[in-house]
Amino acid sequence: MKKIENQHNMDSVFVLLLFAVFAGCILLVLLFGASSYESLVRRDNQAYNSRTAVSYIAAKFRHSDEENSIFVGSFSDRKDASKDEISTLYLKFDTDEGNYFTKIYYYDGYIREVLCSDESGLSPEDGNEILKAKGISFLQKGQTVTVRIQNSDNSVNYLSLCARSKQEVAKNGK
Repeated sequence: MKKIENQHNMDSVFVLLLFAVFAGCILLVLLFGASSYESLVRRDNQAYNSRTAVSYIAAKFRHSDEENSIFVGSFSDRKDASKDEISTLYLKFDTDEGNYFTKIYYYDGYIREVLCSDESGLSPEDGNEILKAKGISFLQKGQTVTVRIQNSDNSVNYLSLCARSKQEVAKNGK
């Protein structure tokens, strides 16, 4: 009877040890999986942030691709890039009420955008915050605009866009 009781206790200890080893393995797998998941999320966020700014500016540029409607200047003067320190991309469109501009620029830690008329008197802080970044600059040579974006993680992206339109788009589809 004692032999059966001892064997039963040994079986219980063996099952308990097996359970502890199994639980330990599960915890190790979870820890390794969590650190792998965290590094994947971090990498994906960095890729998203760097591609978003480039894609945003490229889409705005292509949307405004009409003859003489894309140019680089300073925030306060679209014709003089040295007027202030805020490099600005101007995207012009005409309406029956006059010319309007979408200004894309960097100010106070964000890539910003503002839609205004030529005489609006808006200041750089009036623009909508689009994406957090550390800087953006524009350089225009002929029809080509080169954009340099310093992302919030200190990576730098370059984008060169060339205006393809040589014809003005007629108003009202005519």
